[in-house]
Amino acid sequence: MLRRVHLILLALPLLTTARAQSDAYWEIRPIAGSAVPVGAHRNIFGDAAFVGVGSSIRLSASWDLVASFAINSQTAKYPVADGHVHVLVYNAGIERLYRPNVRTTRGTWVPFAGVGVGGRANDFRSRELSSTSCYAAYGNAGIAYEKPRTAVRLELRDNVFCYRSPVAPFNETGRNEARIGFGTGIRF
Repeated sequence: MLRRVHLILLALPLLTTARAQSDAYWEIRPIAGSAVPVGAHRNIFGDAAFVGVGSSIRLSASWDLVASFAINSQTAKYPVADGHVHVLVYNAGIERLYRPNVRTTRGTWVPFAGVGVGGRANDFRSRELSSTSCYAAYGNAGIAYEKPRTAVRLELRDNVFCYRSPVAPFNETGRNEARIGFGTGIRF
């Protein structure tokens, strides 16, 4: 028993050093950008601006657990009087951050890449179109300028998702959309 206590006491400085190097934080990220449908999805939807919010919890100096929610309004190209639709995109994932080993209070450029899963919902205004939702996945990459309590981010994201047609026979197909987003981060 005494030997275990000694090992724990010897390990404490190492554990606190590792904790200090990771600078654990929770970050809130307001985001805005442009959604660009690609492939078959471009035949139904056009480009649209989006707004949203993201969140990040630092797992280590190189890994963050992330989640985000975004909304955009578009006009679908279906032959109905009102093709207006609200698109909701929500997901959770993990990001790998390539932070330099040098610590600075002035700010650092940090490239990142990540993957995640979630969902996508299309809320159509027209009674002739059924609102739909389905699963989604994404891959992202970008760069952030990080200071100790704030960050500015530029992100490219490729969303892959299933799309259920809002008109009969309600077929389900795979679709794709690229997003470019700009955001800020505030750490707690």
